[in-house]
Amino acid sequence: MQRTVRDRVLGPMDTEVAKSFTEAQLRELERVLTAPASGRLPIDIRITVPFFWRRYFITFLAGPEQRSVQRLKEERAKHALWTFANACSFVFVVLLFIPTFIGLVHIFAFAG
Repeated sequence: MQRTVRDRVLGPMDTEVAKSFTEAQLRELERVLTAPASGRLPIDIRITVPFFWRRYFITFLAGPEQRSVQRLKEERAKHALWTFANACSFVFVVLLFIPTFIGLVHIFAFAG
C-alpha cells in the first residue's frame, strides 16, 4: 500500500501541528511536493537492482550546479561523502568496471 503525500508529510509531525493545517494548506502542500522539479538534468540515470532478497536503487545525476554556497555547506555537513558505505560502494564499482574495461579492450584489440 502506497502512502499518500499527506501521510508522509503529516505522519512524523506532532499531532496538534498536523491538525492545525487547513484543507487549502494541505492541498497546496500536496501540489508543491508532487510537482516535478524545475529543469531537467542533462544526465539522469535511475535504476533498481535486485540484490538477494531486496531491491536497491542507484541514482546518478549530473548537471550544472544551481544550489547556493550556503546550501552546499549545509548539505556537505549533513551528508558526508566519505562514509564507510560510500567507500565500499566505490570499491565495488571500480572492481566491477575493471574486468569490463579489460574485456572491452580485448574485444576491440582482436576486432582491429
